[in-house]
Amino acid sequence: MRKLELCLWELTLKCTLNCLHCGSAAGRARSRELTLEECFAVAGDIVRLGCEEITFIGGEVFLYPGWQKLARYFSDSGLLVNIMTNAYRIGEKEIEEIRGAGLANVGISLDGMEKNHNRIRGRADAFDRVRKAFDLLNGAGIRIGVITSLMEFNYRDLEPLYRLLAENRVEIWQLQLVNPMGNMAGKRDLIMDPRRIPRITEFVREKNKDRRMVVVAADSIGYFDENEPYIRGRRNPVCYWEGCQAGLTGLALDSAGNVKGCGALYDDRFIEGNVRERPLSDIWNDPAAFAYNRSFDPDLLAGRCRGCDAGDVCRGGCRASNYFTTGDLYENAFCRRPRAARSRRSPELGRGGSHEIQDR
Repeated sequence: MRKLELCLWELTLKCTLNCLHCGSAAGRARSRELTLEECFAVAGDIVRLGCEEITFIGGEVFLYPGWQKLARYFSDSGLLVNIMTNAYRIGEKEIEEIRGAGLANVGISLDGMEKNHNRIRGRADAFDRVRKAFDLLNGAGIRIGVITSLMEFNYRDLEPLYRLLAENRVEIWQLQLVNPMGNMAGKRDLIMDPRRIPRITEFVREKNKDRRMVVVAADSIGYFDENEPYIRGRRNPVCYWEGCQAGLTGLALDSAGNVKGCGALYDDRFIEGNVRERPLSDIWNDPAAFAYNRSFDPDLLAGRCRGCDAGDVCRGGCRASNYFTTGDLYENAFCRRPRAARSRRSPELGRGGSHEIQDR
């Protein structure tokens, strides 16, 4: 039986904002979203599968009544529990809910300095709301993480953003690329130029040297350039990208109960089942499920990934990024690894990796 380590759970698609880059095109709730009672039934299965960490996302988590009770169940069961929020509606009520939930971390989406963040969020006060949330969370002694989704027009904000986050005692910062899906479908001119990736991995490595916060390159960024051992979020041991973990160690649930390997694989072809029809444990343990990763073979690699010396370890990078940029699960558009001939095996290093979080 395969071990489940990480779970990403979209509680509702209802959202306070309608962001430029939202891959799920959030705003209105899905039809027949899981009730809190149904969520608790699924939660028991997640615990029994031995899951170690769970992250709640939306839409906006705070718009799902009772979210904190569900979070508390998981934290009392020994899991690390996080939420991702756009922070637009965090006030004293939400701070009390967070306190009661037993969270390990509150993750906030911040996608640039004021001009760019407000442009992406579609609200002139979005940046100020994040600043207010930082003050409230720090005042309550709640740990803060930040996720920044990178596009062509906002990556230049990385340096001032780093200073802002350090000033606000952010402990972990994850950088990820925006995929051309959801609200970004048809906006490929805004997608990051792959030639910028080496500068981003260098930025992550350099900022981790400061040890002011942990800076993480998400699954869509890399792979195996000279900065690889320093960008995956662990300081010791040295770690490296070891392939997409969708359906291997992690899964994602949407608010209607559909199960996928990754929340960013936003296409119905990747739905492995629904928890209203089959128990989550049955879906997870189905030998035919998540075949795109569980039955991976290096011969599946395509394009620039085919024949790469790191292909059997990297496995072609991020499945979601691949699917929405190249149309092939096994061809990555953003890898900048030199193609000079080398032995097929990469050096043995410590484990590493991070989850791609759907843009919020």
